[in-house]
Amino acid sequence: MTQPSSPTYTPGFSRCKILFVAGGIALAMLGFSLIMEPLYLVLCGRHTQAEVCAVIKTKPGIPDKVLTHPRQVLLELEPQDRSYLFWNEFKFQTETGQVIVTRAPIASRLKPLYTLTDADGLPTTDLVCYNPHDPRRITFPLIVSTWFAPGILIGIGLLAIGVGATLFHWSKIPIELPPVPTGS
Repeated sequence: MTQPSSPTYTPGFSRCKILFVAGGIALAMLGFSLIMEPLYLVLCGRHTQAEVCAVIKTKPGIPDKVLTHPRQVLLELEPQDRSYLFWNEFKFQTETGQVIVTRAPIASRLKPLYTLTDADGLPTTDLVCYNPHDPRRITFPLIVSTWFAPGILIGIGLLAIGVGATLFHWSKIPIELPPVPTGS
C-alpha cells in the first residue's frame, strides 16, 4: 500500500519578487551615489580643522544677516519663527596656505548648529575633509546628516534585496502542507 502524497503549495509570483529585488538595488545604488563623495573625501582627501567664522541668518524675501559676534547671534535667535535658517560659515587653511571660506552643507532652525565660540571663549572648530586638487569640494564627517540619509537608503535597499531574494528563491519550490486531520 502506498501512502497518499500530501498536498503542496507553490508560492509563485516570481516576477513581482524580482521587481522587489530591483527596487532594493535601486535604493541601495541611490544611497551609494549619495555617500560616494563624502566617503572619498574622508578616505582620500586631506583632513584639517575648520573654524566657525560667521553665522548667516536667512529667510526668503529678507536680506541675509551676517553675524560675527556671539552676542549678535544670541540677539538674533528665533525661538518661535521656524522660517529662519541659520547657516554656519567655516574657514580653513589648505596645505598650500590657501584660506577657504565655506558654508556647512546643512542649516539649522531656531539656532545655529555651531556657536561662534566654545565654553572657553575660543573659536568653535570642526573636522573638515577636502579634495587637495579642488579645496571647495568638502565634507564635514562629524555632522550626522552627512551619513544618515544615505545610510538609511543603503540599509533599506539591502534589506529589500535580502527579503526579495529569499522570497524569489522560495517562489518556485513546492512547500509540503501539513496533513489535515479528518473527523472519521
